[in-house]
Amino acid sequence: MPGSHAGEPAPRRLIDTAELVRLRWVAVAGEAAVALGLTLLHVHPLAPALLPLVVAGAFSNLVLARRGPKAPEAGLATMLALDIVVLTVSLALTGGAMSPFVPMYLVFPVLGALLLRPSMAWGTFLLVLCSYAMLFLVPGDPQAHRMWLPGLTHHALGMYISTAAASPFLLVTVMRTRRALTYADRELALARRAEERNARLASLATLAAGAAHELSSPLGTIAVVAHELIRRTESGDARTHEDALLVREEVERCRRVLDELAADVGAGSAELARPTAVDELVLRILEGHRDVETRIQQGLGGARFELPPRLVAQAVRRLVGNALAVTPPGVPVRVDIRRVSMAEGEASLIIAVRDEGPGMPPEVLARATEPFFTTKPEGSGRGLGLWFVQSVAAHLGGHLDLQSIVGQGTTASLVLPARGTMT
Repeated sequence: MPGSHAGEPAPRRLIDTAELVRLRWVAVAGEAAVALGLTLLHVHPLAPALLPLVVAGAFSNLVLARRGPKAPEAGLATMLALDIVVLTVSLALTGGAMSPFVPMYLVFPVLGALLLRPSMAWGTFLLVLCSYAMLFLVPGDPQAHRMWLPGLTHHALGMYISTAAASPFLLVTVMRTRRALTYADRELALARRAEERNARLASLATLAAGAAHELSSPLGTIAVVAHELIRRTESGDARTHEDALLVREEVERCRRVLDELAADVGAGSAELARPTAVDELVLRILEGHRDVETRIQQGLGGARFELPPRLVAQAVRRLVGNALAVTPPGVPVRVDIRRVSMAEGEASLIIAVRDEGPGMPPEVLARATEPFFTTKPEGSGRGLGLWFVQSVAAHLGGHLDLQSIVGQGTTASLVLPARGTMT
């Protein structure tokens, strides 16, 4: 049986409110038919007392129908409790525990398991047991009592015991089915998101490769012409010489952008995971970066984890670069690396990058990992950094966690499965 997951949504309802309304209309129609039949045929002296119960059930169903799909769980539980009370009163007026309709009690634990959270479903079961037990305390039909034999009394008690024994099995079976279906829905949603992410990654990689291919020739031509202009204007017009130098610089910048774009959208699946020491990973992360403080959990420096080191380091370097871009000069960026034990014996390797920049407001934080979304000035960012890090994390079975407070800074944590050995 699949286990529960942190942050997993509550089990979904296996029937919706509209279906419950239809079932209750069927029940109301059946109760009305029985009440009218017994009244018209004068079979039972108390049959007319059933009619107000039918009216109460119909009125409550109209209220439930008006709430529609937004009916709260507490409201559904109240409706089931009302139905149990109506059934109990109906049975008490028409035979008590000897009524042939007492097996109808089994419907309510099943409905509770289909619609309600486990605690409320078990509450429905307990209400059924208490209501059923009360039928043994009411006199019922005196004429029927005169016809009872001792065996019939034992039969009624046996029916009660069988209901009490069968209901938990029904409850557990339906609730386990709900959990399994919820787990399957969750896995399907994750698979769909992964498929969409991979499709987007593939399209961007195709776009980057096509752009690099199409632009390489004209950029090369422009670079050659710019170099020739620089050579010819070295001793000539200073303004023309400066313009030629600017053209060459801009051409090189275009090449760098294309190379970085291809790296952002094309890297990910090619590098294989291998046992990598945390110290080695840190060296890769800090390469070329200053004003970065690194804190490694005690005893973790020599630990080796199964991961693609170049890819992970590239992702963390993106986070460090973003942090350095918003951190005031002279204020260091912190990189904390730790191993955290999770549920069911699993563990995560967390690489957290903390800056003391301006932070992100909620509306920016919500879109921070979208491709091509950036708050940087035009020309200074492509909006693929955090998207790339998130894609790397998902590719390795982890996730990117962003926490930011306006005016206090941002913490970006790359959370990866900690598959490896401690030294």
